[in-house]
Amino acid sequence: MRNFRPQRSVRVAGIVSMPGFALCYLLPLGMTLWYAFMESAFDPHFAGLKNFSEVAGNKWFRLGSENLLLLGGCMMFASMLAAMLLAPLLLRHQRLTGIGAAVLILPLLIPSVSVVTVWKMFFDTHSILKPTASRLALMTLFLWKTAGACAVLLYTDLRQIPREILDAAALDGAGEFRRYVSVQLPLISKTMVLCAILLLMFLLRIYKESWLLFGDAPGKKLYLLQHFMSQQFRLMRFQNVAAVAAILTTAALSLYAVSLLALHKRRSVL
Repeated sequence: MRNFRPQRSVRVAGIVSMPGFALCYLLPLGMTLWYAFMESAFDPHFAGLKNFSEVAGNKWFRLGSENLLLLGGCMMFASMLAAMLLAPLLLRHQRLTGIGAAVLILPLLIPSVSVVTVWKMFFDTHSILKPTASRLALMTLFLWKTAGACAVLLYTDLRQIPREILDAAALDGAGEFRRYVSVQLPLISKTMVLCAILLLMFLLRIYKESWLLFGDAPGKKLYLLQHFMSQQFRLMRFQNVAAVAAILTTAALSLYAVSLLALHKRRSVL
């Protein structure tokens, strides 16, 4: 037991897990990128940027992208704001933290089919002539499933802030709200970036809930990029699906890099 080295065990575990990561993630990603530059799945000739230009010129791709950016941005902002409001409540009532955290994480464990059944009882999701109610249904569903988990992550990091820092801010005249906004939130900026990345991941998976709520024809106001990919897949235009997947992957990695760069610059300033 004296010769046990945790760091060495972690490195060994990382080396052992690399083949599984490459097989389950890197290989499918590489195949997807390969399809994006082919004529089609049945004609494996190099097509250059033909598939990307064809996708970019499609009006349904542009419509899905616009709706995903607009609606997705609103959903991510609302979820992050709700998490920032719930986290200090958990911190203030730590006796109920265990129950509160369980309640907040529970929505992630409930099957989407069961949740959608309840949501259809309160929102009219059958008519495409009521886009406002349909948007509200999708936004509240996303908020209910994601805000609680982000709040628990923020609360966990808030607990690690030394009490001396908050006491010093209080001595300088900062109230509770000012301490939270100007002291605590900047100190947990790394966790906030992590929450933003998780929200982005959930946003790219919102098609499942959207399909369960509205079906294949959600109307132009709720037509997302994932609907376009699903239609292209049914038409067996796999090269277009791969091109859109490559675009989404590039956009997600770019946002991730920008977030890390901004976080690094903020730390250097502090």
